[in-house]
Amino acid sequence: MRRLVSLLLLLSPLAQAAQVTLRQGETGRLGARQITVLGVQDRRCGPTEDCLADVVARVRVQQGAQTSLLTLRFPPDRLPRWSGVGVAGMTGGVSSRVTLTDQPSGSHQNAQRVTLGRGESGQLGPRQVKLLGVETRRCREGVFCTRPVLTSVYVQVRWGKNASWLALAYPPPPAWPGVSLIGATAGPRPALTLSDQPR
Repeated sequence: MRRLVSLLLLLSPLAQAAQVTLRQGETGRLGARQITVLGVQDRRCGPTEDCLADVVARVRVQQGAQTSLLTLRFPPDRLPRWSGVGVAGMTGGVSSRVTLTDQPSGSHQNAQRVTLGRGESGQLGPRQVKLLGVETRRCREGVFCTRPVLTSVYVQVRWGKNASWLALAYPPPPAWPGVSLIGATAGPRPALTLSDQPR
């Protein structure tokens, strides 16, 4: 019984996420991390306006001797589900060539790969893939972005009688940084709620 109580006491901090609410310029603690909100861009708008509809914050995270700068977004970016086709690499230039793979990033299995130019088709395992196009977007100066450059690779995939079109991000979304922006109040100086759990 004593072991069970000890185990429950050890696991209790893991059961509930730590949260802290801060405004721009404020510093607070999130578990073992010290968080400072360096800047906030509130890009929310009314229901009839065309806008990005998000809040982006630059935060400094200090844990022990390590310091990192993060750009966090609310609502948070959703990590896409693995679709069976991913981008393994890309060569730049006007005539971009894209290397596609049938294994997710970090997989230790033998991956099949095929390199295609725009309009070219190839076989990737049981799937017939065709590269439809590539689009690169850069973050404008003065705008906070979770990724400064994002390339979308558009692919048509046929597998038996099924066909689908995919928009694949390159480079793939980064791993979770250990801090999430989970809420933001309305108003000229929004209060941000940060968590140590992924959203």
